Amino acid sequence: MTTRKIISIFIGLLCTLLFPVSKVFAGEPMFSIYPKGGNVSGGTFTVDILLDSAEESLVSARFTLVFDPEYLELTKAERNNALFDQWPSDETTIDNEYGVIMLTGFTQSGSGSLYKTGSTAGIIARLTFKALKKGTTSIDWEYSGNHELFKTSLMKDGSPPTNVLDSKPESATFSIGGVINPQTAIPMDKIILVLGVVLILFGALMVFAKPRNFNRTKGTVVMYGK
Repeated sequence: MTTRKIISIFIGLLCTLLFPVSKVFAGEPMFSIYPKGGNVSGGTFTVDILLDSAEESLVSARFTLVFDPEYLELTKAERNNALFDQWPSDETTIDNEYGVIMLTGFTQSGSGSLYKTGSTAGIIARLTFKALKKGTTSIDWEYSGNHELFKTSLMKDGSPPTNVLDSKPESATFSIGGVINPQTAIPMDKIILVLGVVLILFGALMVFAKPRNFNRTKGTVVMYGK
C-alpha cells in the first residue's frame, strides 16, 4: 500500500468522524415535545413545543395537541412571536373541557422572513399544565398528513405551499404521582418568549368570547397573547 493511499484512507476516516452523515443530510421537518415524558409529583409542570424546519423555509406551522382533561388542565400558554408574523385567532384554540390545544403561525411569502431553523430547534410555544389526579397520561398530536384545520402540519414555501410534515410527531407520556418533576423550561430570552396569557375569564365573562369549534371551555379560559 502506497503512502498516498494510506493518506487518502486517513483523510476519509477523519472526514467521517468530523462530518457524520447526520450532519450532511438534514432530518425531516418536525414538531416535538420537550421533555418527551417523565414523572410528575403533582402541582404544575411545563412542556415546550419545538419546531425544526430541517433547512426548509416555512410559511406556516400549525400544531394541534390533545390531552386527557381528567388528568391535566392547561393553566398557561405562551408563544414565540419571533417565529412568524401572524397568529390567526380563528386558527388558535384552547379547550380544557375537551383537551384540545391549537396554535397556528403564518408569514406571507414575499412580505416577511420565512421561518428556517438555525443550529437548534426553535421553541414555538410553552405550555403549563396542572396535574389533576394520579395515573399515567399522554399529550398527543392530531395529525392526518394533510393541511387541514385542527390537524398538525408544516407548510413549505412554494406555489402552492406544500405540507412537509411527513409523519406524526412523537407523543409525550407522564406519570403523575411520582417524585421528580421532568426537566422543563429550556433557557430562552424572556424578550423573545412572549407571555401569552391575556384573558382569564370566568362564567359571566364568557359572553364576550366569540363562539368557536373546540372552544367550549368550562371554568378558567387561557388564551395566547396577541
